[in-house]
Amino acid sequence: MLSRADYSLIDRILHRVALARPGLQLGLAEMENDLHRKALDQVPEGREVFVTGLPRAGTTLVLSLLHATGEFAAQTYRHMPFVLAPLLWESISGRFRRQAVDQERAHGDGMSVSYDSAEAFEEVIWLAHLKKRYVRDGRLLLLTDGDLDDEFITAFRALIRKTRLLAAGDMPSEAPRYLSKNNANVARLDLLPRLCPDSKIVVPFRHPLAHIASFMKQHRLFLERHPADPFALDYMQWLGHFEFGLALRPIDFGGWLEGETLPTGDDHGFWLRYWTAAYTHALNTAGDRVLFVDFDALLADGRTSLERIADHVGLENRDAFVAGAAELRAPTTRPDDASVCPAQDLEAAMAVHGLLRERI
Repeated sequence: MLSRADYSLIDRILHRVALARPGLQLGLAEMENDLHRKALDQVPEGREVFVTGLPRAGTTLVLSLLHATGEFAAQTYRHMPFVLAPLLWESISGRFRRQAVDQERAHGDGMSVSYDSAEAFEEVIWLAHLKKRYVRDGRLLLLTDGDLDDEFITAFRALIRKTRLLAAGDMPSEAPRYLSKNNANVARLDLLPRLCPDSKIVVPFRHPLAHIASFMKQHRLFLERHPADPFALDYMQWLGHFEFGLALRPIDFGGWLEGETLPTGDDHGFWLRYWTAAYTHALNTAGDRVLFVDFDALLADGRTSLERIADHVGLENRDAFVAGAAELRAPTTRPDDASVCPAQDLEAAMAVHGLLRERI
């Protein structure tokens, strides 16, 4: 995510108009479907790749490595703020296109982004169609197969084709494969194959102590930032980024949130219970299209982990992707001492971590 300094007053107004009114985007999306129907019909379906997992699990790194192969089309900052109508927006915004300059993202974790960076904007379509079904009472509920009505399925697949067509230019039949990162999809591992039957899913995970340390660091950062920057808070909520700060709305895996209080600071027990609930659900709902990736092993032995990812998603330029292992670096957040964690919560998390490693 870019920082507030990257958005002028006009930018912020435009984002508010586009994202705070999903009905406008849905209307433009339908208009776009009609205008480009012939070209969209030529875009082949299949072989989509979804990267998901709890935030801070390494999903952005995996997304970036896959996107860098050039084999995929993904939503980027160029698509903002009219995420659901990228073709119409491109025809307008292309006249005042900004140069892509790398800069550190707002998370302060050393990762760089530019206007051409792939980002997590897919949740916008879930919110536009299904918000009332899963965003409720300060939490995100699990969606079921019955929640995916025909209108949503059609719109979701259309957005994929439009994202690919935008990257294909004049060759729609040769459009790159679709790639997305959406952390909320970790709750939908059983639903994604219905939306895209030929898709592959990659789910990174980390050691619980390292993961929750990163979680808490980001939560503190955005708790400090949001009161001083209301636009940043609105921006995260418009995009469905309910992970940190005042925007925090945890996913209620299996009703684990019953009796929980959202943390206003460090709460090792809360984040460990969240981690355990999330990856227990992932293990229970993952089919054969899901590949679990140990983020710690990825950083320690990048070649082996990248080979597994390349084989799972069926990369054409496998060698170039695996060569990216040389650019991997250690994470910026170190795990807290186990002694500060509730013993029962840590034991439960470590048991699930063991199951994830066995699954690999």
